[in-house]
Amino acid sequence: MKELGLREFLKDCEKLVIIGIGNEMKGDDGVGIYIVKEIAKRFGKYGNDEVIKINEYIILLNCGTVPENFTDVLKRENPSHIIMIDAALMNEKIGEIKVINPEDIVNVGFSTHALPLSIIIKYIKKSINTKIIVIGIEPKIIDFDKPLSNEIKHRADNFIEYLVKIINTIFVRC
Repeated sequence: MKELGLREFLKDCEKLVIIGIGNEMKGDDGVGIYIVKEIAKRFGKYGNDEVIKINEYIILLNCGTVPENFTDVLKRENPSHIIMIDAALMNEKIGEIKVINPEDIVNVGFSTHALPLSIIIKYIKKSINTKIIVIGIEPKIIDFDKPLSNEIKHRADNFIEYLVKIINTIFVRC
């Protein structure tokens, strides 16, 4: 897994929220949800909860296609850092994983959301003092009633291992 700068982004993290976004019924569009669920399993949390509290420092949100419905959770938890993960139409190679600057998000296609991510990010930043990073994964298939493609699942699994290692390094106090 190439370095995405997450270790640097999280270096002064006190509380982390990881947000998985997407539609699991539309193939690779569900990759953000898949990643959040798999991270939860790595920490011994199973089930389909939308809010998964790993401990007092790490919270996972399975937002589906409506991340705007979770802004109250974000205000209540008041994380120092937020990582948003979603399939993104970036005109990149299938499975490419990129950090997307929140200011550049209007140039990236996130098709299944009720509200544009750029508006949600602006609202979050006005509501709480937090750092936000968006991880986009170029999908292969975003057709209805299709499963996650093998290529995207493989890339997502590599990303999960990468992110879990960073989390374990940063939150050694947990």
